[in-house]
Amino acid sequence: MKKSILLIAILLTGCASINTVKDKPQLYNGKFDGVHTRLSHCIVNKLRSDSRWVINSQQFKMWEYPDIATSEVYAYALHALPEMFARISPLNPDAVFDNSPPQSVISTDADGPYVGPEYSFTLLLKQVNNSSVTAILKGEKYEGRIAWEGLLKCSLDPNIHE
Repeated sequence: MKKSILLIAILLTGCASINTVKDKPQLYNGKFDGVHTRLSHCIVNKLRSDSRWVINSQQFKMWEYPDIATSEVYAYALHALPEMFARISPLNPDAVFDNSPPQSVISTDADGPYVGPEYSFTLLLKQVNNSSVTAILKGEKYEGRIAWEGLLKCSLDPNIHE
């Protein structure tokens, strides 16, 4: 009897954590000159035009929170997106592609802890004052390093600054 109760408890514990996304480690943080919305769009455009297939095949989602002057960029590998079908997959040579840049979702507040699909990296950009932004990047080492290098290049672009 005790063994069956223990087995049920172990199974319930295992099933309860199936859909949870573990928080990825913080890889980088820093302060940059620029505006958070322009930096977020710049980094996504830079990564989408990257020549490495692991990077340019990433799918991006962007959120803006104007009331707290913050932007978030999430990058997902193709296999992690539940809505990815063969007819729109970049890996399918017969697919019809939508090459338009991702549109930012403007939200008044965050809904709580992240519960979406597994991400490659997330970049949080918080406006500190009119001309500077703090950035925190969490995620996989390879994709995160390339995203951070892109952010460094974007911060040097004179069009990013107000």
